[in-house]
Amino acid sequence: MPMRLNPVFIIAAVAAFLLAFNTIFMVRQTEQALIVSLGKIVREVDSPGLHLKVPFLHQVVMLDKRILETDSPAEEVQTLDKERVVVDSFTRWRIADAGQFYVSVRSVGIAQTRLDTIVNSALREEVAMVRLAELVDSKRAFVMGRTVARVKSEARKMGISVVDVRLKRADLPESNSEAVFRRMRAEREKEARQLRAQGEEEAAKIRAEAEKQRTILLANATRDSQKLRGEGDAKAIRITGEAFSRDAEFYKLTRSLETYKNVLTPSSTLMVIDPSVNLLDKLVNP
Repeated sequence: MPMRLNPVFIIAAVAAFLLAFNTIFMVRQTEQALIVSLGKIVREVDSPGLHLKVPFLHQVVMLDKRILETDSPAEEVQTLDKERVVVDSFTRWRIADAGQFYVSVRSVGIAQTRLDTIVNSALREEVAMVRLAELVDSKRAFVMGRTVARVKSEARKMGISVVDVRLKRADLPESNSEAVFRRMRAEREKEARQLRAQGEEEAAKIRAEAEKQRTILLANATRDSQKLRGEGDAKAIRITGEAFSRDAEFYKLTRSLETYKNVLTPSSTLMVIDPSVNLLDKLVNP
């Protein structure tokens, strides 16, 4: 005959199981727990492992200890120079004070919504203090630094420690992109015209200076050549005079021979000479 279980024993076993199930709870390495009774926090449990609570009276609220990330929705904001820009950001944060977090926001979902509001508000105010060109270039880090400081201050009130806030993008709205592109192109063309005009002005100055230097060099060269030519002529006259004074007849002879050389060429077939000119006396009367 099979053994029949005592109903009382079954009921007692089920009751013991339910009692143990509602008394013992486990906290993982990545979690922290709050023991809550009637909406009030009884104690915080931060160490991993098995822990006890009062059954049916205490509730366990598990919270993540890891760094969480919140992706804020893209939003249009206005810069100091009245340009519309779409900013898309994300926030990395963790629960630093579990008790304050539970009292302030209760859950991670509500905390993410509150953080989105805080981040967007801070970004809107900080972006409004800089120009568009500064936001995408020199002052982006400055804007994000001030934004992080403001978000940290607000999040601390909710028991949240903000690790970082970053911009994923900062773009112009589609409706403004073409107009801004045209304006930027016009500004670049104006700048190019100014640079070309400056270049042409500098080139004209360089050409004028080069022409001036050329004129000066030519004038100096002409002056020096005339001076040297004059000195050469004077020296030639002096040498000729000295030679003539030493032997006048020899000088006349050499001059006559030079004249013969220039006049009496092989191509000369006919020569008419005035008898009064003593051109050929050296040949006729040597």
